Amino acid sequence: MTWLRLSISCPQEYLDDLRGLLESFSAASISYTPGSPEAVFDDPTAVQQYWKITNLTALLDPDIDMDILMACVRNRIGTQNILGYQLDLLKDEDWEGAFKAGFGPVTIKDTLCVCPSWTEAPEGIACLVKLDPGLAFGTGTHETTSLCLEWLVDNPPKLKRVIDYGCGSGILGITAAKLGAKSVTGIDIDPQAVTASIANAEKNEVQDKFFILKQGNPGKHSADILIANILLEPLLLLAGRFNSYLVNDGRIVLSGLLANQVDDCLGCYSDWFDMSDPVFKNEWAMLTGVKKMDLL
Repeated sequence: MTWLRLSISCPQEYLDDLRGLLESFSAASISYTPGSPEAVFDDPTAVQQYWKITNLTALLDPDIDMDILMACVRNRIGTQNILGYQLDLLKDEDWEGAFKAGFGPVTIKDTLCVCPSWTEAPEGIACLVKLDPGLAFGTGTHETTSLCLEWLVDNPPKLKRVIDYGCGSGILGITAAKLGAKSVTGIDIDPQAVTASIANAEKNEVQDKFFILKQGNPGKHSADILIANILLEPLLLLAGRFNSYLVNDGRIVLSGLLANQVDDCLGCYSDWFDMSDPVFKNEWAMLTGVKKMDLL
């Protein structure tokens, strides 16, 4: 089947109205891409976040009357708010194959490979993590995740107790378990992430030492290493709690930070941790530190 692909750029406050209109015209799918350069995750409490200018793309039946549709769009959001407009035909193809082609093995330092089920891992890999892309964050391709994976490869957590806070797909916790951790506690507030982590732990046969909690409290001094690949605001709010989870001389790994957020995070965590210099990858950063002795 051939689809009509309609892309419209507009201010974020009109996206809900525009989506509702396109759904009433039986849009087969609706997706969003940035139309302005700012990051969308500065406010982690927001229910839904878009870019200030967002590109909305919908797939429509090619027999639709575009004159009527565009008249409705102009009436719904105002002509002045249509900042860009493109219409083209999209021929049907093997969507599953195209999706899979976009995800291949991710190799970290010739030691670790995160490998989707439809591909073969390179030969000679000591640590293989089997993981398919899904709804939960974490496939190894994003800089924030790869920074943490590189740290784990360089610092194998052998016989250590590890907390993966904001575990997403479970990729970091599973890797820690495969690299010799004694136990791993994954924590996430997203039910989809909890489900994904449990399933991925079973797929990688580490379910006997990877325990998943939803908004759980693992307890005081319950870990030797804590990894949190989340966002700046929750990292700032959770610093004291993270400190309580770690033993003296425990190690903390923080990611999900933009480079321009490093100083704020360092300023907060330096109260409890001896922090190392940040590690950067493109516009992203990772911070690590060692817990100071608890004061009596």
